[in-house]
Amino acid sequence: MSTKEKNMDARIAFGNSLSEKRRESGFSQEELGLKIGKSSNAVSRYENAENTMDVHTFAKTVNALKASPYELLKDLEVPEPDSKIVSLFFQIQRLDKNKKKFALSMVESMLDNLAGL
Repeated sequence: MSTKEKNMDARIAFGNSLSEKRRESGFSQEELGLKIGKSSNAVSRYENAENTMDVHTFAKTVNALKASPYELLKDLEVPEPDSKIVSLFFQIQRLDKNKKKFALSMVESMLDNLAGL
């Protein structure tokens, strides 16, 4: 499955969870939209995987629905952790404060450079 297909599956899963939680909370799309500062059309687009929600809107939505973030993200597929990455994480965790800060800045810099490729 391609990354694009996985992203669409994640959007669909999120939209389904959002719709389910909104209905459980007794809100119409319009009512939820008013609570989060969006139109009912925007809420519909989130629920139908036609649009994605920014982090601020997500936080407002979680608060409006009195839900935990995990309730809305529960059906998302979580990738298996890469053992090499986990090993590196623990190696960094064991460093003293200054070395850890340096290692993290190096990793962040490399990731920023790779993202630009």
